[in-house]
Amino acid sequence: MTTLPPVRVVLIDDHPALRAGVRASLERNGRIEVVAEASGGADGVEACRRLEPNVVLLDMEMPGMDGISVAERLRSLGLPTRILAYSAYDDPAYVTAMLQAGAAGYVTKDKPMDLVAEAVEAVARGESRWFVSLTPTTPVAIPLSERELEVVRLMARGLDNTEIASLLAISPHTVRNHVSSAYEKLGVSSWRQAVAWAWEHGLVRND
Repeated sequence: MTTLPPVRVVLIDDHPALRAGVRASLERNGRIEVVAEASGGADGVEACRRLEPNVVLLDMEMPGMDGISVAERLRSLGLPTRILAYSAYDDPAYVTAMLQAGAAGYVTKDKPMDLVAEAVEAVARGESRWFVSLTPTTPVAIPLSERELEVVRLMARGLDNTEIASLLAISPHTVRNHVSSAYEKLGVSSWRQAVAWAWEHGLVRND
């Protein structure tokens, strides 16, 4: 049986003790390797540019270049690295900004480390892990049909059209029709914008 190479991770956080603990916990199962650590955003971006890890585990609050700026910079560089936010805060503004900056997930620091490790591996596989939830401050009218909303929620969980079709027992063509209709009703033009809308209006259930 072929053994898969470990998931290569760059860890960016300005607290040395936390980095040491997270690194030890992530590497314990042998499937994750922390290839670099950085205490600041600029150094973290450089490590990602140089090493092209599978995943960057990224703190939100750092002096100088914050997590959102780091995510935006990594996206602008076109790196294959997937971004997993790791924050003490679940502020909706942070979560939405990270989604729009191209992050694949968001985990708060109160979560157990086995869940963080699972999220790292899932994000490396191309999945999404958003262990946060957003609640709208004011009620909002939902312009989508029940099936369209169901499709958008599954999109927000990282499923593609084929996976959604299989889960809902409908054809991929039907899924595409629902997606197109949802885009039109929401006034958006991309997967990311549709998912951001769902998060911003509290329509995605916590993983």
